[in-house]
Amino acid sequence: MIRDATATRFDFGPRAQGYDRWYETADGKAHDRQQKAAVVRVLPLPLVHDARLLDIGCGTGHWSRFFASLGFGVAGVDISLPMIEQTRARAGSRGPFGVADACSLPFGDDVFDVVAAMTVVEFVPDAEAVVAEMFRCVRKDGAVLIGTLNRLAPLNRNRVAAGKEPYASARLFSPTELRDLLGPYGTAHVSVTDPEDEGNEPGETGAFIVANTSR
Repeated sequence: MIRDATATRFDFGPRAQGYDRWYETADGKAHDRQQKAAVVRVLPLPLVHDARLLDIGCGTGHWSRFFASLGFGVAGVDISLPMIEQTRARAGSRGPFGVADACSLPFGDDVFDVVAAMTVVEFVPDAEAVVAEMFRCVRKDGAVLIGTLNRLAPLNRNRVAAGKEPYASARLFSPTELRDLLGPYGTAHVSVTDPEDEGNEPGETGAFIVANTSR
């Protein structure tokens, strides 16, 4: 049973209805394409139809719908009831979806083929506890997928310096720090989106990091 949860570093609930509007802007569409391409580079596609994927911090279901489009049977949890209500109301979202604490997931051990958390670990009080829960719930031959804002990206550094929320309340990770967070569980295969500034060589300063770690 999916149950109520404790607070995150930043309350996204009041913004639930307008949360996806950013994806409709030119910048939002460009970042979304890059982020999804980074996911596809590292995420193993389901070997069987409807392989089970848990989307932690699923928000309004944006990533849940993308994972479903790849062939996964998706379940999702979020700490915000308004976010979950938006997810349930959107056509194409698969389920079940419910309110739960990422630090204490209401699932048994070794349940899911993939456990994913997209832009979640930087906004929770205890990223290590969330990662431990993710690995508890994934099957022995499964994968844990984490997408997070890159602390080294100029875009994110400027947001933090300006005190812009939710970035100012976040604990952003660099690619190396994300690898270290996942290190106790295995080797993280990391993909970073392209730098924002045209002409820069690809490296580790893109705005978004995706890491896949298999058990």
